[in-house]
Amino acid sequence: MKNYWVIAILMGIAGFALATPARADAFKSAKDCVAGKRVIDRQNRKGTVVKLANDNLCQVKLDEDGKTEYFIFWMLTELGQNPNPPVKLVVGTYECFQGGQYTFMDMYVTGENTYKSDAGSGRFRVEANNKIVFETGPLAKYTSRAEAGPHILLSTNGGSFYGTSCELKK
Repeated sequence: MKNYWVIAILMGIAGFALATPARADAFKSAKDCVAGKRVIDRQNRKGTVVKLANDNLCQVKLDEDGKTEYFIFWMLTELGQNPNPPVKLVVGTYECFQGGQYTFMDMYVTGENTYKSDAGSGRFRVEANNKIVFETGPLAKYTSRAEAGPHILLSTNGGSFYGTSCELKK
């Protein structure tokens, strides 16, 4: 039982730190975690809900390896819906945050596939799965993805944890 709470707390902290907005088609509450429902997570892994655990975690048996994992409800989408609807980055200033704190780094989308920052400029493309590939320039070393808002998530280690979030300045 203690492991459920540790997982829930860690996932919650990561979710709040990124301040990722809810997707329109993501589960809205833990009540959406119904045993037998087919789901897909944000990494496009498919599975079947086994049960609702501790009133807030969805236990899901994954198709790829048959293992079960626990997810906070908003991390899941019912299968058949796109968990990563296409995002278009708009021209403008994107303010960057880490752990909810402004990093004093701004990124500027200057055109459909161009950007600049204080460190220089470059080109990017947004792929069908919303992965951003910085082809040239100072952000080429980052793993990135576009999210609704729009905003840009940046990872320095190539993994799926995005420690920096750059939000369109309104």
